[in-house]
Amino acid sequence: MNEAGEQNSKENDLKGVLRERAKSSKRISWLLDECIRIPGTQIRFGLDPIIGLIPWGGETIATLMGATVLGEATKKGIPFKTLLRMGANMIVNAGVGTIPVIGDLFSAWFKSNSKNYRMLNEFLDSEDGAQASGGWWPVILVIATVGIVLLLNVLSWFFMFAFIREIITTLMAG
Repeated sequence: MNEAGEQNSKENDLKGVLRERAKSSKRISWLLDECIRIPGTQIRFGLDPIIGLIPWGGETIATLMGATVLGEATKKGIPFKTLLRMGANMIVNAGVGTIPVIGDLFSAWFKSNSKNYRMLNEFLDSEDGAQASGGWWPVILVIATVGIVLLLNVLSWFFMFAFIREIITTLMAG
């Protein structure tokens, strides 16, 4: 085997190993975004919008589960720009997800985990899928994404309690 053929063989072996290790990301994205099909339709959704219905933290729980896809992507050496897009998908999903019912419908439509898994696969399938440098930035990005989602949830709790308190005060005064 010549040098070029040996190099291609090593690259294909590495891509196979990376794809095999990304199976947990595939399962998680399927579970959160696609595992339930409405009978008689092609409409699918997962546990993300259902978990998001849990008051005062459901969105954070779903985001923590989805963060495993982002964490897996950091291990695969995905370029930081792509990691930022993946983190942004999670933040948008969680931010809108803090709006009761509307946010859960948005989560069912937006499917941030499936989008992130597709980005991971596109990287693994790309010809130039060379490993990006590691460092702490990917880890910091995952932690920051989860932190922002947690902050969004805490703010939504604060506004919900303030709204309920205002309604009770108005009802008791009237």
